[in-house]
Amino acid sequence: MRLKWRRYSEGKPERPKVSRPATGDTFLIVVEGEATEVAYLNEVKIRLKRKAGAVLVHHGRHTDPVGIVREAIKLRDAQAAKPNSEAYDQVWVVFDREAPNHPRHKQVPAALKLAQASGIEVAVSVPSIEYWLFLHFDLTTKPFADCPAVVRALKKFIKDYEKADLPLDNLLKHVKTAMQHAARCHNHWEKVGGDDNPRTHMDKLMRALNESARADERLF
Repeated sequence: MRLKWRRYSEGKPERPKVSRPATGDTFLIVVEGEATEVAYLNEVKIRLKRKAGAVLVHHGRHTDPVGIVREAIKLRDAQAAKPNSEAYDQVWVVFDREAPNHPRHKQVPAALKLAQASGIEVAVSVPSIEYWLFLHFDLTTKPFADCPAVVRALKKFIKDYEKADLPLDNLLKHVKTAMQHAARCHNHWEKVGGDDNPRTHMDKLMRALNESARADERLF
């Protein structure tokens, strides 16, 4: 029988949760955006107290999903080929799927196929990274027409939102909420099906980064 700790013994304290030890994994993260994703992920690295070489956030030269995946493969292989160097433990790409009429929308399936075949993890946001930021404050599964529509929704919580000037303190104090909202969003789409608008897999990258740090340094 599966044990439920809350009912283990009435009147006794719950059994404490056991934190997983730090994986200590190193990361290469190739991102589409040159401002939002770079600023956010570098701040996460700092707060997790990971060393500079442990997490490399790289703004790719390409903006199309397939090009981003190819660049991640090239950088990963170049690192592994260096004398006396260690390969990255995890390689991720971060990009947006954009609106249905955007060219990138049709490019995503090929990028996902290439990433899977090459051992690259993907954190794609639909329609844009701003949906991940929105989840720090609220949850909706109603579709967004495009990135500007998500930005308008986000500005209800961050009135002066600008890609190049993120309120990182405000965002990261709500990161646990974002993780919970993302999980609920995944459950929604798994139950009802559909085109995943809106949805983000940034939570999977965040979980991997969080678990790479010492338990007492983690964000959630």
